[in-house]
Amino acid sequence: MKVNIHFEGVNHEFAVKDDAAVFDLKAQVQKKLGFLVTNQRLFIDGSTMLNDYRTLLSYGIVGDTTLSLRYKILVHVQPNRGGISKEYELFVHDYNTVANLKQMLNLEYGIDIRSIELKMGNDILEDSRKIWGSDIKPGCHLHMI
Repeated sequence: MKVNIHFEGVNHEFAVKDDAAVFDLKAQVQKKLGFLVTNQRLFIDGSTMLNDYRTLLSYGIVGDTTLSLRYKILVHVQPNRGGISKEYELFVHDYNTVANLKQMLNLEYGIDIRSIELKMGNDILEDSRKIWGSDIKPGCHLHMI
C-alpha cells in the first residue's frame, strides 16, 4: 500500500506491505529522508501518535493515507554553578517557530520562558523564525541561555 509522510510542505510517498508495522515505515523514512527511527514520531489526524510496534492497519491506515512527521531536537541548558547541565527533548514539526519551541519547553518542562533565549552555534534565534528555515534539523542541539 502507499503511505504519504507530510514534511517540509511536501508529501513523500512510501510503499509498504499491507501488514507493515509503524517501525517498518519509519525505517523507510530513515533511508529516504535521513531521520533516525528514534528521532521520528508519526501522527495520524495531527494528534494521534503511532506506536512503533502496531501495524498501520490497526490504526485504520489503508492505501493513500497521509501521516505527519515530527522529529526530535535537543535543548541543552548551560551548566549551573555546580557544573550540572540539563538536556530537554522536544518533538517538533518543520513549520514550528522558535517561539513554539519556547512554549513547548514551558508546557512540557515548566520552564519560565520569559527570560530565555535559544541559541544555535553563536546565533541567537529570533522567536519568529521557523525552525526548518533556521537549519534546526532532526537530532539538532540547541542551547538555552
